[in-house]
Amino acid sequence: MSAEEPVNQAGTEDSSAPAPASNDTREDWEVQRDKLKATADDHFRLKAYTLATQSYKAALELDPTNHILLSNKSAAHLANGEKSKALHDARKCVEHAPDDWVKGHTRLAAAMASLGRYSEALKVHTKVLNDIDPNNQVAIKGRDDCRAKERQAMEEKKREAIKMQMELDRQKAEKEQAQNAEPMPSAREDSNSTNGKSDGDDCTKRIKLQLNDLGTSTSQINRLLQTNYEWKNLNPFYVLDIPHTIEDESIISARYRALSLLVHPDKCPDDPVRAKKAFEQVRKAMTQMNDDDKRRHVKALLDEGHKQGRRDWEEELSKRGGVGVSSASDSEGLAQAQSKATMKIFAEIEQRRREVDRRKRKFEQRERAQEDEEKAKEKSERDHDKKWREGERVDKRVGNWRDFQVGGKKKK
Repeated sequence: MSAEEPVNQAGTEDSSAPAPASNDTREDWEVQRDKLKATADDHFRLKAYTLATQSYKAALELDPTNHILLSNKSAAHLANGEKSKALHDARKCVEHAPDDWVKGHTRLAAAMASLGRYSEALKVHTKVLNDIDPNNQVAIKGRDDCRAKERQAMEEKKREAIKMQMELDRQKAEKEQAQNAEPMPSAREDSNSTNGKSDGDDCTKRIKLQLNDLGTSTSQINRLLQTNYEWKNLNPFYVLDIPHTIEDESIISARYRALSLLVHPDKCPDDPVRAKKAFEQVRKAMTQMNDDDKRRHVKALLDEGHKQGRRDWEEELSKRGGVGVSSASDSEGLAQAQSKATMKIFAEIEQRRREVDRRKRKFEQRERAQEDEEKAKEKSERDHDKKWREGERVDKRVGNWRDFQVGGKKKK
């Protein structure tokens, strides 16, 4: 089977198995491979994508590095909505295909774009146009589409940030209005408030506002120690119960102090054990927030989780025949999908970290066991040598050898 073959209307590389001929030099496994591919191509044309992937898989068992089979299998997975599998096969296709085979690169870019990885897909399309074929129309269109999608994503992110800031401003204005409606302080209280304590009072007011928003100690302890809390609390913004778009350090610090006051063991004498666990979760989250690099990393993960959640929710809506987020229930469903996608991202990273730690510990244990074994062996040899010498076996053996030598000479 040649590397370059015509593309059919289904988007796969067309290589229907030719009828056997007297000059057919293919081996039996090649004939079987081509028959399986032809069957897979037919399934693809009929949009039976699951059957197509199965036939392509069977053909790849005979020829695992065939880039055309990998390319077609990636296309079938993508058409069937199996985006991650499409990306996996596309990567393998590029790995085994000739460097100038454009189809493999465009397959890879299409799979990346389907997963929302527009910047990565843009790089692949740009590589095709710069290094392989500057006039390739598929790459040109893909490049332009990715640029448009990136702009759209950035604009959506800005809109979400503006919306969140407006909501925070609204809440702040309502609380200030409620405070202004309280009775005026007495002259003594007013004079005390101007005694050089404006900064401390402002911080205290912030904390009081945060406390009003956070609710009771019991509700916060229950939230922080709910089922699977060790996974949910990987997100420090969730622990502090604030939007990840907030940049104001003073708000984050006030939130931490207010939440710490609520769940501190000294403030919760009725449930000090659970309060201590909750307090540790809050302190751990703030440690992450105080590290600028870690906070930026967390924000990036949350942005990706929100994007993936929106894609998942829109896909669910399309299956149900809905279009866009148009009601309160839809908004709630979107929020749940984003929360689920975000927690999945954090959980996967934590699982990988734990696996690395497990392997590291196992390696260190093996090294320690080897060291202990070597030390035990050395000690055993030293003990054996010491006992041998203490038992005067050295003198006896040397004496016997001397007697033997003397006796031998007498015989001669």
